[in-house]
Amino acid sequence: MVLHVALGVSNEMPLASVLLAGPVMGLADGPTEVHKVTVARQVLRDRRPAEGEWPSQHIPTRLAEVRATYAEILEHEVGNS
Repeated sequence: MVLHVALGVSNEMPLASVLLAGPVMGLADGPTEVHKVTVARQVLRDRRPAEGEWPSQHIPTRLAEVRATYAEILEHEVGNS
């Protein structure tokens, strides 16, 4: 399906100017990598790194924390079997 046919890419319609200005504005506005870094800085501005060596959702670390938290209950349950 053709939306604009020949008139859409002529200089009489705004689509042609948008299509022609896109690459030029990309050069004038700066590289995409710069935009990625800028957005990443804004998104991660209020974040802090995880404590310790591993990410906060590291399964072996979380498992050790849970075992330490519930060690007394587990010991009691195993002792009563």
